[in-house]
Amino acid sequence: MKKSFFTLALIVVALTVISHAQTNVFPTSGSVGIGTTAPDASAILEMQTTTKGLLVPRMTKTQRDAIVAPANGLLIYQTNASPGFYFYTGGAWQSLASKGPNKTLSNLQPTAINQSLVPNAGGTLDLGTAANTWDDVYTQKVQFPSGEQMVPFNPDYMDFNITPTDDIAINLGSPTKRFSGVFTEGIYFADGTTQYTAGGGGGAETDPQVGANTVDFIPRWNGSALTSGMLQDNNTSVFIGSSLYSLGSKMSVENTSTTRNLYLVNGLTGTGTQEGLRVWLQSFSTGTKAGISNSVWQSNSGTGTIYGVNQDIQKYGTGTGYGLYNTFDILGASTNYGSYTNMIGGTGTMTGQYINLNNSGSQYGVYTLMGNSTGTHIGYYVSSTGTDGSHYGLFSQVSTANTAAYSAYLVGKVYASGNVGIGTSSPATKLHVEGGTDAALGSGGYITTGATNSTNIAIDNNEIMARNNGLASTLYLNNDGGNISMCYAGGNVMIGASVPAAGYLLSVDGKVMCEELKVLMSESWPDYVFGDAYHLPTLYEVEASIKQNKHLPGIPSAEEVEKNGIAVGEMQVKMMEKIEELTLYVIELQKQIDELNGQH
Repeated sequence: MKKSFFTLALIVVALTVISHAQTNVFPTSGSVGIGTTAPDASAILEMQTTTKGLLVPRMTKTQRDAIVAPANGLLIYQTNASPGFYFYTGGAWQSLASKGPNKTLSNLQPTAINQSLVPNAGGTLDLGTAANTWDDVYTQKVQFPSGEQMVPFNPDYMDFNITPTDDIAINLGSPTKRFSGVFTEGIYFADGTTQYTAGGGGGAETDPQVGANTVDFIPRWNGSALTSGMLQDNNTSVFIGSSLYSLGSKMSVENTSTTRNLYLVNGLTGTGTQEGLRVWLQSFSTGTKAGISNSVWQSNSGTGTIYGVNQDIQKYGTGTGYGLYNTFDILGASTNYGSYTNMIGGTGTMTGQYINLNNSGSQYGVYTLMGNSTGTHIGYYVSSTGTDGSHYGLFSQVSTANTAAYSAYLVGKVYASGNVGIGTSSPATKLHVEGGTDAALGSGGYITTGATNSTNIAIDNNEIMARNNGLASTLYLNNDGGNISMCYAGGNVMIGASVPAAGYLLSVDGKVMCEELKVLMSESWPDYVFGDAYHLPTLYEVEASIKQNKHLPGIPSAEEVEKNGIAVGEMQVKMMEKIEELTLYVIELQKQIDELNGQH
């Protein structure tokens, strides 16, 4: 009783002294107990009660900061500006809530905390859990351990977890008041994924981007988390695809899963000019320039069709349509190509340019208009240097049912330095024509010169025929020219005959009519009959031969003529021989007549 009275008196004295702002010193030994008569020996003051608590000094943050030279460990309760217990650490006031093994402020209500949330040594700041998430986070920037940041920051330090007990909102700042910085190694999303693992989202400490093991990704929101998109930017080029495959371009698109890399739709209506893709290349250097450069590669195992440029043009109007339209404004004297295709190597079918036209009206697969200027002009140039496989410099196929369709329509001169084949892919001569039908008056032939409704010549594989609108016409050979030489080195000429006469250059099966026929003989003319050495048969010898052979001596029989015909030149020689012999016989007879007349 005496001790209790002493203790109470001590407290009254202490309160009195405090109220008078006086300093009092108590013994350093012994213990004081409130609510207990046996205070613990290790405590200078022990209080025990089940109905009351200890009330420390309560003040505002301004009053707290006005305390002069606070001692280390000084404890107060702050009533505003994040109310709670604060103690002085020797350099700053520290909230008791950030200390101890339990770093969770589970009793926080939605409010604004104007403090930076910083772990002491690489700890975890839990802004919610997979089950309990915050609704809104306001911040001026995000700061990563690598030093990358969005905006400058000025952090204060707090080391505690912020975890809601329910799906309520905690505003880490507001649209007008924001934290200066948020430092984190990872952000956990409500689905359990993190910035490292969420569907390609996340980033390593040295890569403050989105995507596991990725570099320079621009993030996208997939509805539940940030993920790595197809768009990348390495501060030099922009890439669309799965890897940085630029080949020195400012923008690169890589595609391994879908049909098209780039799809452009221009749905503008009206009559104005529309351009699906326009490339403006301006250069003042001397290097190679390419408005559009295509590199299409297919491996040895690839079997699909590949196109450098594949154009599908669907046109229903009446305006002019161009599959490829090139305009060259050429001021210099250099070589220029409207379309240039260089195919090198390979054993398969190679097509420099493939154009499929399917519509009514005038259509041009390739149309080249070259102006009047100096230098070499090449409308369409194809260079194919391969030695294996089929190579077509230009391949064009149109419907044969359309009489107004042309595989090639050329105006002007055409020059071919090699062999040209029509109906054959292996021309053996400068012009080689295969295929066709037998030439007839109304149709047919391999080659036709002239209009078929007028005079024309049809040539097939063994015939030259002159026609006139389906009727027979006259065939003129060198009508206004020079000589005609036939069968100079061999062969025969047949007229009306199908088999030449043996030993004769000209065989005529039928009559021959001419104004004059001259035969140049290669054998002697029969003037030898008038020579002294010539034996003139007597008329009795001639009579005997006629009686025996039934024809003049030296003249072929009728049977021989019917069988072999006669040689005009040879027969003229024989007939002249007989005429000269008859002349000698007449002279001899005249002499005999004159002798008889003299005798009388």
